[in-house]
Amino acid sequence: MDKPFPLQLDEVFFPVQEVRANPEHDPTGDRTGTRIKQVFNVQPIEGQVGLWGAELLIECDRDQSLNPPYFFNLQTFAMVRLDQQFDQATALSLVTTTCFSVLVGAARERLLELTSRAPWGRFMMGVVQLVNQTLPPSVTAASPDD
Repeated sequence: MDKPFPLQLDEVFFPVQEVRANPEHDPTGDRTGTRIKQVFNVQPIEGQVGLWGAELLIECDRDQSLNPPYFFNLQTFAMVRLDQQFDQATALSLVTTTCFSVLVGAARERLLELTSRAPWGRFMMGVVQLVNQTLPPSVTAASPDD
């Protein structure tokens, strides 16, 4: 029998969800010019063994985008629980890769929902790569010799 995945998703929520239609958008123009800015953070929750928080901040980069239909800003947060004990590097890797995928998917679906009845039609965010990750201080301070 296969072992169950050791990470359990406890919660996903959106503390910030803002979408504004761009009044200067040309609906007959290129719709592929929206550029994304993002920050992704993961952190173990202090005092809660095996509980981690992950946050994705994602927004339309107004300076780099060409003809974006919407200006948006989403903050997506997840709480996950590790069912087994792992060393910190393994736990961080598992939480990071899983939570990034979960949060990007949740943000993409939420943005589709928020724009479904907006003036320029629904907007689907494209592929987002994991960049600008902020590591917990206990991981960034550790040296390879520790």
